[in-house]
Amino acid sequence: MLTRRMTHAPVCVTAALLLGSILCGGTARAQATLVKVTPLGSHSGELCFRDRALLFEDPTGVRILYDPGFTTDETDPRLGDVHVILLSHAHADHIGTTRPNPGGTCAAPATGAANSSSNVGTIAAARNAAVMASEVNTFLGLKIQAIRGAPTPACATGGLEAETTVPGSSPCTATLGVGGSRTVRRGGASDSLRITGVQAVHSSSIPAVLIDPPGLPPGIAAYGGSAMGFVVRFTNGLTAYLTGDTGMFADMGQVIARFYRPNLVVINIGPGGQGPTSLGPDDAGNTIIHLVRPTTVMPSHVGEQATAGGAVRSNTWTERFMRNVGNSTNVVLPLSDVTLAFDGEGRCIGCPR
Repeated sequence: MLTRRMTHAPVCVTAALLLGSILCGGTARAQATLVKVTPLGSHSGELCFRDRALLFEDPTGVRILYDPGFTTDETDPRLGDVHVILLSHAHADHIGTTRPNPGGTCAAPATGAANSSSNVGTIAAARNAAVMASEVNTFLGLKIQAIRGAPTPACATGGLEAETTVPGSSPCTATLGVGGSRTVRRGGASDSLRITGVQAVHSSSIPAVLIDPPGLPPGIAAYGGSAMGFVVRFTNGLTAYLTGDTGMFADMGQVIARFYRPNLVVINIGPGGQGPTSLGPDDAGNTIIHLVRPTTVMPSHVGEQATAGGAVRSNTWTERFMRNVGNSTNVVLPLSDVTLAFDGEGRCIGCPR
């Protein structure tokens, strides 16, 4: 398969979004079967150092925000409706301890004002979103309660599938553990999507800056539950594996690939804020080639200025990863504000080859 180097917005996808009816010669019905993915990074058209956040939209209209991080908050006009927030773990660059700032460069984005409620908390409070994470949900429920002045309820669920209907009238929390599944249905839709928690080999601690007075001793962080990844099966059949921060582990092949069969992987490839703390480009490449083998992969959490003018930069971790996997799968770069569209087989429709 060919490696896709995203150098500009996919022409056919962009046209479809503007016209609302035609996608690469198809019909409005064809467009309605695609999952849209919009990266919400720091610099439009680029993949940058702090970029984490991805906004998924199911064909039924359910909208899922994954790991908001530092680059989006409740004031971001790009967000629109947010029905579900998936948080892989509580580290600052995922939960969001500072607000977005449009300044700085792609390699060194500016830092915004501190957000003591976290970007996850303020987005959930403002958008009446269901927050799905591990035990950190209890902490986030209290943060949301402090913003709204009312207790944050557990998300209402029904049936054997633990189904939650969205949109909700208030924010809620829904604890999700490794191996646990929840389904989400848009009100009036006939189909629901499934979200399953999967293992991630990583730590998860709540940053001290989010802890209310009297706080924690210097150098100490609070317990944030288990780090995790997610497998999301959308209503068109697309199955996305969102790795979160993790090292390589055997169950990527033995469990996730064999039983969930993801055809799209969003894989975190770069170092964390304190140096290499999760998959690097070589282990990430081996994960894709030998363990998961998806139709398409998107490198995320790159920890560098990966692109310039929308094209991958040479001598970067991202280029190295793309070179590693280029003969095994399709690679799509998640360029900020460039909406991608995926069919049920994991193919990016309208992306240049």
